[in-house]
Amino acid sequence: MRWTFPELWEDRLWQAAPTVPQRALARAIQERTLRFTSERQRLHDPVPASQRAADLAARTVFFGVADAAKVAVPIAELSQRGLLPAREPLRVLDAGAGCGALTWGLAAALPGRALTVDAVDLDAQALAIAAAVAAAAPEVTLRTYAADAAEAPAGPYDLVLAGTMLNELPAERRLPVALALVERLDPAGALILVEPALRETSRALHELRDALRTAGVHVFAPCTRTAARCPALDDPSDWCHEDRPFAPPPRLAALIRATGLRAGGLKFAYLTLRRDPAPLHPRPGALRVVSDPLDQKGTRERWVCGEAGRERMRVLRRHPSPAFHDSRRGDVLLVEADGSFTLHKPTESPP
Repeated sequence: MRWTFPELWEDRLWQAAPTVPQRALARAIQERTLRFTSERQRLHDPVPASQRAADLAARTVFFGVADAAKVAVPIAELSQRGLLPAREPLRVLDAGAGCGALTWGLAAALPGRALTVDAVDLDAQALAIAAAVAAAAPEVTLRTYAADAAEAPAGPYDLVLAGTMLNELPAERRLPVALALVERLDPAGALILVEPALRETSRALHELRDALRTAGVHVFAPCTRTAARCPALDDPSDWCHEDRPFAPPPRLAALIRATGLRAGGLKFAYLTLRRDPAPLHPRPGALRVVSDPLDQKGTRERWVCGEAGRERMRVLRRHPSPAFHDSRRGDVLLVEADGSFTLHKPTESPP
């Protein structure tokens, strides 16, 4: 499956963004990328006044569009398990909303669904962009709150979204904020945390996953493992993240070409959290594929993760195992009694 983001929504974001010269926009995209990747020590440095309009435009039309598509993956997993609340309109909290990327990704993933969204962020200018986009989207009713995520309205909400927010918080604040967001959920609701796919930020999310499990929060996805310890933390060089095939919409594709950034797949780390203990796949022993194919001469190989931890699994090419051979990152493998495999794609078909 190849993920994307509709041109209609991309156009709405461009219409709401500040108008800046193309070269200034490209520079702002590159500068913001450095601050969030290789130069994270500058993450909280203020943006110079002369660059704020271009930075806001970059957040809206580049990062906003690219990040919006990510939420479609956990939404599809909830939907295929019948766990996406059927309420109309869907009650949504977008915590640390910025320009509203995850809200627009949700709306695009659920075409025709009415949404009432409370967007909370400390940045009033970004919230103004979100309000302008919502004004062009009749299916979305948006209220904005210039506040810290922990001060969001009490809810309850069917979905709580938090995109690339936790990595910007001090480590000691992440668990209290995440627990505060869980408290705002309807009993049948879900909290979706999306973070950058860097080793540092992904491992921080794994640590948060363990702390939340210890606090009694159910991790629905991406894990099929119910143990409190994430096995990716055992090796300091390891981390677990998504890398899904992605077809960017036209204007994002042009910016990718102009900047040389975000080419390739849709990369992110995420957690879907619920109060209800329903698993990603109902059958015990399900294995999540957590790597791309690592095929070598004579074998097909995948890293998988389940109750026993992480394992590099090998199958001979001549072995008749089409389910294993066809598996990709994010799929679920079930080992049958005779040693054969059954393949389940959590975003495409119900178990």
